[in-house]
Amino acid sequence: MGGFEFVGRVVSNRMQKTVVVAVSYVVWIPKYKVYQKRVSRHKARDDSQSLVIGDIVRIRKSRKYAKEVSYKVVDTLRRANVYDGTAAAALVAARDGARTMDWVAAAEARLAAADARLVKLREMYEREIGGGVSLSGGVLAVSNSGPQGTGSLAAPAERAATAAAAAAK
Repeated sequence: MGGFEFVGRVVSNRMQKTVVVAVSYVVWIPKYKVYQKRVSRHKARDDSQSLVIGDIVRIRKSRKYAKEVSYKVVDTLRRANVYDGTAAAALVAARDGARTMDWVAAAEARLAAADARLVKLREMYEREIGGGVSLSGGVLAVSNSGPQGTGSLAAPAERAATAAAAAAK
């Protein structure tokens, strides 16, 4: 595919002062009555050596620079997003500084809220069903929530005592 000026994406910059630009175009196939997308690769002169893979550039036909290099990069239309270590470190530091509480405190707060909801649910069952009726399957009596997995709503010292008693059996 020949022409005077193209817009394409840089696919290789491994050579000195030369980049490979992939230019996409479509061709009508009359037999199947469809368009087909094709890609031609042109080697272009890049004197600045500042282009990276993924940049969108405009290339123009010029004199022969080498056997296969006959285009020159005229303009960089869009720069590719290239990983920058210092910018990434700054983003991580900003994200970590924005956290108001540490993870353990947040987990303990969620556990306390879940325990409070369980107490309210038990009180509701006591009012509606009555105190003498046991709950079916022990669903609300014992749950697997809590740090020790006992599900009890007792204080941490009482939880430790019940866990030790259970381990002794």
